[in-house]
Amino acid sequence: MIIDELEPLVRGAVEGACQAGALPPSARDCAYTVEPARNRDHGDYTTNAALTIASACGLPPRAAAAGIVEHMALDGSPVETVEIAGPGFINFRLKSDWLQGVIVEIERAGSAYGHNITMAGHRVLLEFVSANPTGPISVVNGRAAALGDSLRRLFMASGAEVATEFYVNDALNSTQIDLLAASLEARYRQALGHEAEVPAEGYQGDYLIRIAADLARTYGASLAELPDAERPDRFRTLAIETMLERQRQDLAVFGVEFDRWFLESSLYESGAVTSAIESMQVAGFTYEKDGAVWLRTTELTGDDQDRVLVRSDERATYVAADAAYHKDKFDRGFTDLVNIWGADHHGYVARLKAGIKALGYDSDRCSIILTQMILLTRDGELVKGSKRAGDVIPLADLVEEIGRDASRYYCLLTSYETTASFDLEVAKRESADNPVYYAQYAHARCSAVLRRAEESRLPEVNASDVERSLLRNPKELELLRVLAEYPREVQLAAESKAPHRLTAYVRVIGQALHQFYEECPALKDDVPFPVRDARLALFRATRTVVANLLGLLGVAAPDRM
Repeated sequence: MIIDELEPLVRGAVEGACQAGALPPSARDCAYTVEPARNRDHGDYTTNAALTIASACGLPPRAAAAGIVEHMALDGSPVETVEIAGPGFINFRLKSDWLQGVIVEIERAGSAYGHNITMAGHRVLLEFVSANPTGPISVVNGRAAALGDSLRRLFMASGAEVATEFYVNDALNSTQIDLLAASLEARYRQALGHEAEVPAEGYQGDYLIRIAADLARTYGASLAELPDAERPDRFRTLAIETMLERQRQDLAVFGVEFDRWFLESSLYESGAVTSAIESMQVAGFTYEKDGAVWLRTTELTGDDQDRVLVRSDERATYVAADAAYHKDKFDRGFTDLVNIWGADHHGYVARLKAGIKALGYDSDRCSIILTQMILLTRDGELVKGSKRAGDVIPLADLVEEIGRDASRYYCLLTSYETTASFDLEVAKRESADNPVYYAQYAHARCSAVLRRAEESRLPEVNASDVERSLLRNPKELELLRVLAEYPREVQLAAESKAPHRLTAYVRVIGQALHQFYEECPALKDDVPFPVRDARLALFRATRTVVANLLGLLGVAAPDRM
């Protein structure tokens, strides 16, 4: 990775300048960045080292820059030239032969190009979606699903051991599950031709009508004949089982599967919730008031008020269950916990962190990502949820209309911290204004060129054997620069938990590729064979990078479009 070579170069120059007296010793402690130049006319990479050092040490920025550049050891480095620009930026221009060698690195690494070991030794548990088993997986859930699955891929590409988990809120004391069971029983009785009404606060979606019809066909009237003491529990079990199976199917169609579906009820059955409460009591983080047991969340995490652990009727709250669940996660040996929640859960963060701390674990090892809404439009008009689905937009409907790839891509197109919005009609277009089409077309274009070369029986020459020095057209060099940045983009996307960086970056690849394609033909009759072979090698390298990137997003890389 080029940054890994430039950063030591800058650090060494700062150290040399300090030893020579050109910079004060305190310059060693200053933080600075090395990153791609925004304007290629100024160079390929740039650092703000002189600016930050000058600010901290009271020096003229350009004088600090001159001291750094003077002590920069360029021999054997990938840097051709170094220049001081503007108020004191230091710009680097890379050697052409280094850039040309990128295609060899890509060819050798293949599907592993871009992988790194920055997370080696980490055992990460990703918990995401975790939708209540009361309805179909929604489009909003889909955004969390795409994010979680892409983070799984990014963390693995960064050397981590990763497991994924869906937390099922099926606790016996759940009012929502009770309402779901009562709603399903009412629909079941209706399917039998009996008079019955769904509870006013129950679930009105038509999806329960279909489930109830299946139950009527399978069980006949036998469920209605169960004793009153048995019937509610039976419908609870049937409701949870059928909804979980539907949720599994919806997510599988979306390309997301979990290593484990963790039942909240298992925490109660095993005694884990009771044990967690007792541990927090022994640690002195609880007190009793109004007949209830309270957790000192204000003391532990600065929550706006303390939270009830055990109600006055002796029923544990979700705060206790969530604390027990995360204790279980840590006890399974995971070093890093990542939870993806909806933005409406922001008030729960401090409560969970308090529970983790009260149990003696490091709450900083649990990262919580809050995702914003995703809105769908059609020709500029907002698409609303249907009564059929319970006033939500089912993820399955989105996948059916625009396909898995487009659905996932649009869920990852923007930062999860902002509300996302996209038009369904645009998502189906085969044009450059459709981001997923533009991304996949980059792979298809490379494949088309390479397919024509194969059909013409042209030999495939390895990147290590082509005359790479012939790749000197500005468009060729620009594409090489972009491909060289891919490993850094993967690392940053994983570190910042931001796969949307890759959707932005693949557009940069596409732009560089299409300009290269237009200006540097590979298969025209007047192109010399050595140039042809070098350009075909560059097409192969580009195809590899695009395929790798789309794979991290869980999106297909088609050869034809």
